[in-house]
Amino acid sequence: MSIFAKRHYEAIALVMQEAIREINFAGDLDGSAQQMWNSVCDELADTFKRDNGNFDRARFKHACLPGSNVRAKTAHLKTA
Repeated sequence: MSIFAKRHYEAIALVMQEAIREINFAGDLDGSAQQMWNSVCDELADTFKRDNGNFDRARFKHACLPGSNVRAKTAHLKTA
């Protein structure tokens, strides 16, 4: 039985979207923050895949990108 549910994936994708917006806004001149974000995204995707064999890593990673449509019941958590 999986520990994580779709609502967890969606909520985390929204947080990742906000994190990359903040990184881009801050002007990550050497790209280190972007690399860290990519690493975190990969680690989350790996964790979710281990938890649920049907988890789609590529779909999750795309959902973490700003502007992606994440149909989350937790959309109210997203800040402006």
